[in-house]
Amino acid sequence: MPITPKIHIIIESDELLACLSKAAMLWPDQRDDRTALLKMVIEDGMKVTNSKYEEFSRNRLEALQRLIAIGTGLWPADWDETRKAEWPD
Repeated sequence: MPITPKIHIIIESDELLACLSKAAMLWPDQRDDRTALLKMVIEDGMKVTNSKYEEFSRNRLEALQRLIAIGTGLWPADWDETRKAEWPD
């Protein structure tokens, strides 16, 4: 089954207009192509989002590792065997 790309409609708000004007200064070879500028702005935004996601994932993993460290040694090494021995077969 072929995958068709989704089409998005973006309204050029005042904020986006200002951003595209700045983008035209950053990429002067694309200054007359608003679509190309918009793609470049989106690509830069994707890089920032991916970087933030990587940081989020790293922080989450570190938090889980801290929780694991807190729980280490909380019960004796043979606690499972002791627990099972308390119940009849």
